[in-house]
Amino acid sequence: MRSVLLAAALAVIVAPTGFAQSCDGEPAMAGHRTAHGTVRAQYNAVERGEWANVVLIGEGLVESGLSARNKTAAWSNLCAGYAASGDVDAALSACDEALALRDDAWRALNNRGAAHWLAGNRVAAVADFRAADAASSGEEDVSANLAMAMCTSAS
Repeated sequence: MRSVLLAAALAVIVAPTGFAQSCDGEPAMAGHRTAHGTVRAQYNAVERGEWANVVLIGEGLVESGLSARNKTAAWSNLCAGYAASGDVDAALSACDEALALRDDAWRALNNRGAAHWLAGNRVAAVADFRAADAASSGEEDVSANLAMAMCTSAS
């Protein structure tokens, strides 16, 4: 009996922690930063969860003459801002604008997945999270959203 208990304790100690899943109910938004000062300010607002500022800055940015790279970032951040503010339709539209500029923009895919998740469309959310995972290189926000989606769907 003592051997069995020792083996069980040892198994718990050496078990990999990477298998732990988070069942948090809110998806992570991924901010997109570039060297452009105003896009960087919008990104900082995403990181601080200042959603009204993300939207205010973003609405001005996407109407300006930004490069495609900066505009992709601005649309992706705007998507996060709208989604977190509860305007899912505007969020989906903003992410689609970012993806029209760059179809493998993992942050836009992640944020569109988050918008779908918040709207209750779990199937579309998981599809976007998986696409974001394929387009990224193991980004933490995407991994967290996939874990949340898998954990929630398994419960």
